[in-house]
Amino acid sequence: MFSNAKLIKKYDIKYYEQNVKGDLKESSLLNILQDIATISAESLGFGPSFVFSHNYAWVVLKYHIEIYKEIRNFSYIKLVTEARGISKLYAFRDFEIYSPDDELVGRVCSSWVLIDMESRKMLPMQKVLDFVPKFEKRESDLEYDKIEIPKNTKDDKTAEFYKKVFDVHFDDIDVNHHANNSNYMVWALEVLPVDFRLEYTPKVIDIKYKKETSVNKKVCSEVIKFLENNKIVTIHTIKDKETEEELTLLKIQWDKG
Repeated sequence: MFSNAKLIKKYDIKYYEQNVKGDLKESSLLNILQDIATISAESLGFGPSFVFSHNYAWVVLKYHIEIYKEIRNFSYIKLVTEARGISKLYAFRDFEIYSPDDELVGRVCSSWVLIDMESRKMLPMQKVLDFVPKFEKRESDLEYDKIEIPKNTKDDKTAEFYKKVFDVHFDDIDVNHHANNSNYMVWALEVLPVDFRLEYTPKVIDIKYKKETSVNKKVCSEVIKFLENNKIVTIHTIKDKETEEELTLLKIQWDKG
């Protein structure tokens, strides 16, 4: 079954998936990654047909995204995804993003868990998916970055801070009964000034999903912008407004463009 665990799929880019600069929105990219991951999982025996019949759900824990060239004014992109296998509790999946000219414009690595929808607890991956090979690391693998604010940054007079509260709406919720992972990207980026977004583009994005949220909740999106190794970096914290529990963390490295 895993002799060819790769799937290739073309995605036409709709006008509503682009921002004002013509770039593929980061939230739209996350939706595309989720879509091709779902199709691949189904073809390998652990997709919707399997999880729904057992009242399970796939939940993404981490993304590391590297964009080598702006996905700007493309009519379509080609996605290649590969199921990389499992460990005791996690499943791993990689993606490659290609332009219409077949140029590699981005790579992504991700880690996932399988949860029981009733208990909302993680399932033992190697027991539930005993037909899936174990994950084996490669030299070419991308590395997740730690998402933490450097100790001296809060005292840095050049650092900038932003904050905004958002309502979680009914249409933010997906079939797993929690806010879809792409919404956290929207909440994170919407806090930043428009002038900054027009001048800069994300090049490296790390996301760590920690807790879920649901309809009728409020989330607080906080961001700190600072320089790290002469690069503009933003660290985003999405919290439950009432409990102040951290829901999602993001770290983004920006370049002009």
